[in-house]
Formats: sequence, structure tokens, C-alpha cells
Amino acid sequence: MYGSRFDKQTQRECTCSLVHGTWHCVGAKIACAGACALMVGQLLLPSVALATECADLAAGTDEVAAAPVMPTVAEDTAASAPVPVAPAAPMADSAPVAQSTAEPQQAQQDAPAATVNDATSAEQNTPSDNAATPANDAIMPCGVTDAIENPGGVNFNTTVVDHYTDCVLPGNITLEKGQSYTYDFPDVEGGMPDEPLCELVETKYYRVDAVSGTLAEVQDTSMSDVTAHFEPVGDHMRLTLTFTGGAAGGSYRLTRNEVLYIGAALTYTGTDYEGGAIIVGDPDDIFNAYQPGSSITVNETRYDYYLRYAINSEITLVASENEAIHNLDVNDVKTDYAPGEAPRATATIPTADADKYEIAYECWEEMDGSDPAELTPVAFWYSDPAKYPTGARRIEHFEEGKFYMYSVELRLKGDNTVADDCMMHVNGHWAHHIKTVNGVFAPDADNMLCEQPIDEWRAIDVIEINGATTTFKAGDKPVFTANVPTGSNSLPQCEYWTGSDGSEVNSVEFWDQHITNHIDAFKPGVTYRYGIYLKAARGFYFTPDTKLVINGQECGYQMGEASVVDPESGWIYTLWLNTDLTFTPEATPAPDPQPTPDPKPTPQPEVKPEAKPEVKPETKPAAKPVTTTTTTKTVEKTTPAKKPDAVLVATGDTTAITVAALGIAGATVAAAGVAATKRRKR
Repeated sequence: MYGSRFDKQTQRECTCSLVHGTWHCVGAKIACAGACALMVGQLLLPSVALATECADLAAGTDEVAAAPVMPTVAEDTAASAPVPVAPAAPMADSAPVAQSTAEPQQAQQDAPAATVNDATSAEQNTPSDNAATPANDAIMPCGVTDAIENPGGVNFNTTVVDHYTDCVLPGNITLEKGQSYTYDFPDVEGGMPDEPLCELVETKYYRVDAVSGTLAEVQDTSMSDVTAHFEPVGDHMRLTLTFTGGAAGGSYRLTRNEVLYIGAALTYTGTDYEGGAIIVGDPDDIFNAYQPGSSITVNETRYDYYLRYAINSEITLVASENEAIHNLDVNDVKTDYAPGEAPRATATIPTADADKYEIAYECWEEMDGSDPAELTPVAFWYSDPAKYPTGARRIEHFEEGKFYMYSVELRLKGDNTVADDCMMHVNGHWAHHIKTVNGVFAPDADNMLCEQPIDEWRAIDVIEINGATTTFKAGDKPVFTANVPTGSNSLPQCEYWTGSDGSEVNSVEFWDQHITNHIDAFKPGVTYRYGIYLKAARGFYFTPDTKLVINGQECGYQMGEASVVDPESGWIYTLWLNTDLTFTPEATPAPDPQPTPDPKPTPQPEVKPEAKPEVKPETKPAAKPVTTTTTTKTVEKTTPAKKPDAVLVATGDTTAITVAALGIAGATVAAAGVAATKRRKR
């Protein structure tokens, strides 16, 4: 019957707990709970058997029967887990040595019960780590009594008491640049753990917020001005503050209000018995011999320990003199002018940097993009009228459709200098800058295309591409013919092909001129993939669900890495599409082999002398039947064939070669055959 309770406890994790300055593992409760069960079996036997055993022992030794039992239980529990420094309360309940023999059973009950302090460890209702715990293991408020009803007759009554150690800083602290300030908080009640919990070691970063006059916590270490490091040292917590940033001198409020859990300690306070003996029968069967109506209640107190940060201090920062500036910031630059609006000076710098640098002037330039290779300024606006170039056209107001570039120059104050690795940001974006005599200049810090405000952005559902040439033969040169319907919101910027051999070609010279493995002609055996680059018309955007239709057929695609996607909305403004349209040219088939002269007539030139004398007597009578037959066969074979011109030309060449090979005799016979054919046709 008791197995379910103790098995459940053995499954819980062990964690370090604090008891009177000594930390021990809550796993002790597991072993001690087993000892408690053993105690119940040994001490609460049927009265007759117990009385007999005690009487025999008492008669032979003249000592209290319960006395030998106490050391046995204490030794078992001590072997299972470390025992805290002798707590006074539990020992008061232990069995007295001098007690009348008339109360052996009561003495036996009291003595082992005192050892439940070890059996019921801090694991009872104490989280095994600092992570969130289930509701049934939650830490109870201070002073609440937690009574755990156990169906096996052993109950636990836990009272929770909270202890807080307040971590408070002095009201005013001065930090000099590059130096640290260390402060030790009061000792933690009961002492610190031997191995500090991870949550106790912290490093926090703060940046000066001149507007609110506070040190605001930030996550980016490169943006911090003050670093705060919390760590346990001995029995207390130590805070180290360091002025690390480039903030200007001044006083700023540092606050922290937070409670951190450290651990818990469990103390045994006594045992209550109800209903008489709870075990009957053979001691070997104690887990099956629970007597209904009887119970034992183990009383304990759990102490939960916390660190409570209550920091609200004025931190005075003292900046070093003549130190190079590592960060420059320009904020509030207006870059969304509507057509017709006039430019104006809006840039600001952080208040914390007001003693280091200032805005020297702002500038807007109207850029002419008629030359694709270079933008040229054609009109200017300066916040400082003395900066206008002689004879330059001035920008009175912004015009729709024109492109403008913003620049700003900063002027250093006092003896401040700019570090070689100084970073500059305009409206939070990194900006290239150049050192000047008195400060820095950031050309093209931002830019703007002046357009009417967009009331509503719309998604492009379908991209329609027409007239694209998507197949070629081996040896063909690439051509680009794609277009979109009139009024389309998808604006093609270029077409391109990529080969499986790493080759490329682009329809726009700007990209094409930089290709090293260029496709001059399509090669057989190489697979080529079609791609197209598009921009969305103003006020429109693509989505991952936008469909692509090429030459009337829907086509799949993969979006290239160079596509421009808004990280917040997921809208896509430019699309590099690698489509699923591919082709692999085949090798050009070799032409059909032409008939070659029979190798037998090859030696005919050697027969020429013999052929001449034989021609005269045989010409008239023999020519007619021979030539007629040969010519008839030739006409019948060639006329129905109707070969194309190329084949016919090749055939004529072959005939000429054959005639030359036959020599004079063959030519005479052929001529006679042709003449006979003409006569026959007549």
C-alpha cells in the first residue's frame, strides 16, 4: 500500500537545497521515506508480539526495549543522504533513553519518527530546478500548510516559509569611462549554494536614454554604454558596473525590480498518530496490512529562499577627455516627400552626443539618370545657403518621378576626434562616411524617388509572359523575345538562360558583360533553364502564391536569392524567377551518305587505249540498244524521287565525278545514250 507514495518520490529529480547553511540533495527524502516505511513495520507490530520481544530483551539487559531500535534507524538514514547540521527541534522529539519499561511501544514510535526529517526531504513540493513546475509541485506561499493525504496511512503536513534577501544599491554611484564599480550585496540567509544556479550569474547591458534620463536595457552589446555583471561570491551576490560605451557624461537612473528563486530547505517538526496501530499481521507483509482508520501525519516546514533585486540608483557617468568617437548617429531625416513639397532640415543627433558633434548641413541633390552608367546631379538644396555651388540650379520643391539623393556632414565639437573604425548610422541604417577637416561627410546617406503617396497596396496574382522563345536547336544563338500585356503590373527587367554546365546568358548588357562562361550558341547535350527578372509596378507586390503563365501555359518556378522581400509583411517587390522551362538540344544529325562510284570502274583510265579502236565499228549498231536501255533505267529511277535541291546538287556532283572516271569512252557512250533518249521522246 505504501509503495505508490515512495515510488513516486524516487522518480523526482534531486536539486540542491539550503538547510542551516548546509546544502544537501532532496534525494535524501527518497531513502528516508523507505526508512520510514521500515520504521512503521518494525515499531507498529501487534502489541502481543512486540510486548513479548521487549519483555525478553528488557529482562536480559535491564534496559528499555526501545533503546536498541534507535541506532539502527539512524544509521540507515545517515547512509542514504547527508544529514544537516544537528537541528534542535527534531532532536527534541527523539526517544528519551531513560523511560519506564511500561511504555516501550510509545518510545519506539517516537524515536524512529524523529528520523522522518531525513525521510521527508526538500523535494516535497519543491521544484527540482528553476524551470516552471507543474501545478501540483508549485511553491506554496509563506505560512501555508500543505497536508498530503496518503491512502497508505502516512500523510505529510508541510508548512512553507519564504525567505528573501534584498539586493539594494546605494542611491548614487559614479562611473568613470573604462573603470568598474563593484558592490557586494548582503549575505544570503543560510548561505549560497556550493554550485551556483545558472540564473544567479547574469550580465546585462544598458544604453543611455537621454530623453528619459535612464539606463535602458538592450540586447545588442555593441550598442551598450554600461555593463552590469551579477555573480555569487561566497555567501553573497556581487554586482560589477562598467562604463564601456561612448555616451556623454551625465546622471542616469538605473532600476531593476526582480525576484530570483535560489532553493529550499526542509525541516522535520514532529509526527502525529491517529486511530491506534496502522499495521497488523506479519511484519514481512506490512505493505499489504494497512488497518483502515489509522494514520501517521509527518509534520515538516519547508523554507524557500529568494534573491529580491530592488535597485533604483542614480548612476553618474564621467566621460574620458579627448577619446576618439566610435559611433555617430543621425536621426529623424525625412525621406518621404510628396510631389510639390519643399525640402527642409530635419536631422537630429542623440542628446547624449550633443557635446561631441553637431549637424553641419544637410543636402538634397536631383540626380539625372539618362546615362545608365552614372548618375549626375543637376539641382541642389542645402540647409546652409553658403554651400551652394556657383550658378547651380536650386531645388525649390520635389517633382514627381524624379530621383533625389541625401547627404549630411557632421562637425566635431571641442577636442573630439573620430576613430578609424567609427560606425555611422542615418535613420538606423549604416552609412558610408569620409573624414573631413572638422568632422565627417556621408555622401548618399539615403535616397528617394518622389512619388504620390500610395493609398492601397495590391497583390499581383498572376504574372503573364507572352512571346517568349523557349526552345532552340544545337548551334542556335540565344534570342530574347518575351513581353507582357499592355497595362501589366509585372514589369520584365531581363531574360536569361542558365546551362547545366554552368554557362549563362542575359538579355541586358549590364549583367551579360560580367558572365565568364557565356552562352554564345546552345550546345548539344546541355540542359538549359529559362529565367526572367521582374519588378512590381508601384503600389503592387508579388506573393509566394503568385502564379506564372508563359505563352499561355502555367509554369512552376523557384524564387532567386536576389529577390527583394519585405521581412515584416512578406511582400515581394522584385522577382528573379528560375522557371521549370528547360530544353536539351540534340546533336545535328549527319547528312545521308551519297552514292559513291562502284570501285570496279576505278581502273578504267588504264583501258583507254583499248577502248578507242573498239568504239568505231560498234558505235552505230551497238549504241542504240545499249544506250536506250541504260537511259530508260536512269530516268525511271530519278524522276519519281523528287529529292530536295540540296540532294539534287549533290547528285549532280557525283555524276560529274563518275563521268570523269569513265574517261573518253564512257563519255561517248553517255552522250550517245542522251541523244537516243531525246529522239525517243520525240
